[in-house]
Amino acid sequence: MDFGTILDDALAYTKQGVFENTNRWLKLIIAILCHGIPTNGYVMRIYRGEHPAPEVDNWGTLFVDGLKLMIVGLIYTIPVFLIWTIAYGSLFLALLSGSADHMNSAMMPGWTPNIGLVLLMYLIEIVLGLIVPVALIRFARTNSFSEAFNVGVILYYIGKIGWINYIIALILVALVIGIPIAILVLGFILLGGITMFMFKVSTIAILGFICAFVLIILILSPLFTVFQTRYMTRVYDSAVPEG
Repeated sequence: MDFGTILDDALAYTKQGVFENTNRWLKLIIAILCHGIPTNGYVMRIYRGEHPAPEVDNWGTLFVDGLKLMIVGLIYTIPVFLIWTIAYGSLFLALLSGSADHMNSAMMPGWTPNIGLVLLMYLIEIVLGLIVPVALIRFARTNSFSEAFNVGVILYYIGKIGWINYIIALILVALVIGIPIAILVLGFILLGGITMFMFKVSTIAILGFICAFVLIILILSPLFTVFQTRYMTRVYDSAVPEG
């Protein structure tokens, strides 16, 4: 797998599709504000291999496809949620009650979550992190819920991509997207800390600072979303076509 070519393609796709198209960029921001549902619908279009980047139109279809993709993702999270509930549910309910007795009880050894369950939860999250990207693309390509949960075929297809190549691809895209976000977050924290240390700032100023940060993330989100979606689509298509 030529990771450089895939990265270059995803960057060029994002540049042409969003960065150089202000109208499409604005529509994607609006889509994100709609609870991200139409954004998921747009992701479905990219997963299906549309090139160049598709237009943000037919909003009804975007909403329907977005809901479908969201349902698939939510179903995959059920095992993690169930294990989390078993491991932390009683502790969370005690803390939520707010009473001093419950708060003290929550600190007792008896309230310590089962380590085995916690480790199992993390293991399942790792497994889902490997399976779900291909599952979502298969769902977009086939428009079949059964194919989205056909774990045997999904694992077989990942094998055709190459497990090592696939894992490297996931780590690479996580770094390419995560590093700029981490730098942005740390930059805002550092800038905010320096500003608060050197100047007396009001609560309104702090809220304004936070709003500015959220606004920047909102503006950049379409770029990250389109880039990652196109990148994973190319990784998926790097496998030998199914017979």
